[in-house]
Parts: sequence; structure tokens; C-alpha cells
Amino acid sequence: MDKILHIKTALLTIFLFLSSNTLSAHTIAREWNELLLESIRNDFARPTIHARNLYHSSVLMYDLWAAYDQVSVPFFLGQTVDGFYFQFNGISTTNPVQQQRETAISYGMYRLLVHRFSNSPAASTMLSQYDNFMASLGHNINFTSTDYSNGSAAALGNYLADQIINFGLQDGSNEINGYANTYYSPINPSMVIALPGNPNLVDFNRWQPLSFNFFIDQSGNVFPTNTPDFLSPEWGDVSPFCLSDNDKTVYSRSGNDYQVFHDPGQPPLLDQSTGIGAAYKWGFELVSSWSAHMDSADPTILDISPASIGNISTYPSTFTGMQSFYDFTNGGDASPGHTYSRKCLQSSACHK
Repeated sequence: MDKILHIKTALLTIFLFLSSNTLSAHTIAREWNELLLESIRNDFARPTIHARNLYHSSVLMYDLWAAYDQVSVPFFLGQTVDGFYFQFNGISTTNPVQQQRETAISYGMYRLLVHRFSNSPAASTMLSQYDNFMASLGHNINFTSTDYSNGSAAALGNYLADQIINFGLQDGSNEINGYANTYYSPINPSMVIALPGNPNLVDFNRWQPLSFNFFIDQSGNVFPTNTPDFLSPEWGDVSPFCLSDNDKTVYSRSGNDYQVFHDPGQPPLLDQSTGIGAAYKWGFELVSSWSAHMDSADPTILDISPASIGNISTYPSTFTGMQSFYDFTNGGDASPGHTYSRKCLQSSACHK
């Protein structure tokens, strides 16, 4: 736990430092983060997979920063994470530390992004951007050695990227098969959008696939199939960050286990024999009511800043509580919002 708190504190310190220097100069971490975000925007819309990309790339950059610090403890390097050992023998420093860190981070991020986005629909565009950025930094992308024993920062970056890639190939994500589901299968047949009604629905309380003439995802990419799969129903099998078995609930269905972290509980269900399910129907009505607000001609301005959203101490656990918590007519919930400003966040007084 002390190690995790130390890492979180260090990451917050780095974040605040980067934020305060944004207007003067972009750090190497900021530049690679921008390329990562651009890669995500141009990839298929799959938030679970990109959350994993953000996790691995963030820890990669942190570890390559921490490797040159006498106090900070890396998260991967020299550690065992979910049974995977990241061997690390330390690194000697011959050049200025900042230069070593930037070189290691650049080679590490380059190798990781090339691996993760080579099959992206925008691969040709993004791979060229990675190459061009490395060239602008004076780095040779053909240097692929992972032997950092002579103090090579580039080799250390290559080494950690290689280790994270290997870690990802066995972390439960099924990356090697395009993150495909391995055992989940929907009980309901697909509903064909072009046809009226939904006569073949088997269970109102289970997910149903949708079939389109063609499907374009949220990123504007034409999907390989016209019937998208359930997104990551088995993602509880993936090695998590800062979550333990104490945070997990395991459900079994059809001989397979589904691991759920921070389980919010079962959603409202519909009794198909009686048609009774007030909370179930209210949920559908709420979506319909709120969808009515999605009018581009509506002049209403909503405050969606942290001052008005979030900071909820308790959530409703009953149907009556949910009806009071969510504003059925106007939208939104009973969030009190936050009172801290960015200036306050950087002040030690806010952390007392």
C-alpha cells in the first residue's frame, strides 16, 4: 500500500509540474501523450482497451522517469505485477539525467505505440507521425537493442516497452486475438434495425446485439462487421491497476466466471411473467426523457464544470431514492459540485 501511495503522490507531483509548464514548453511526456490521444481518437471506439493503453503508457513513462531517481520506486521495473516479473538491474547515468529520461521515454513510447496501433484503421497516418516525431528528436528508430547494461537510455526504453508488450500478451485481455471475447455469448438473437419490431427477443433482462446495414463507431470508423460484439464482458480477467481481490465479486454463468470490480449490484429487472418492473420501466422512460433534450436548436446552457458536477458522497440504493436523486424532467443529478479551484489544488492548504 505504501508503494502505491508513493507512486500516486509522484504521479500527482509530475502532473502538477507538467500543468504549470504547459504554456512555456511541452515536456516529452506531454508530447507522447498527445500522440497517444490522437492515436486513440483515430482508432476504433473501444474505451476498455484504450484505458489499458493509457495505463501501460503512463506507467512506462513514470518508470523510465523513476529509474533515474534514487528515491522513487518504479511500478513495473524490478517488480512482480500480477505474477509477471519485470527484471531490472538498475541503470548507470553518464549524460545529464533529464536527457537520459527523455531518450528512454521516447524509445519506450515509440515501441509501445507502434505495437498497439499497427492494426488501427489510421495506422499509416499514426505510424508516420511516430516516425517523424522521433526524427525531430534526433532518434534512430532502427535502434532496437534492449541491452541497457552499458547505460544506454534508448535500450532501457526499448527494454521496458518490450516487457510491457509481453506482459500485455498474457494479462487476460486476449490482445493476441484482437481482444475478442473468448467465452461470452449473448442469449438474445440480434435485432435487425432495418426491420420493424423485435419479435425474437428471448430475455428482456439480457443484452441484445444490434445488426445494421453498416456500422460506424463513435470515432467515425466503419466497423469490420455490421453487428458489433458486446464490448469487453470478460474484462474483469485483465490485470488491473490498484485493485485487489477484496474489490472483486465473481459471478458464474454457463460454466464461466465473470469478475466484477467494485460491483454496483444488479440493475432493475423486468418480471416477464407479470410484466411488473417499475424501476426497469422508469429507467427506459428516463433515457427517453433525457434524449428529448438532444436538440441542437435548444438554447439552454448547462453548467458541466466541476463546480456543478460530481463530489457525491452517497448514492441512492433504493428505487425511491433514485427517483429523487435524478432530475427526470430537466436532466442531471443531485451533484453538489466541487469548491476547489486549480489554484487551490496547487496549494498545500487544500491537502490538509
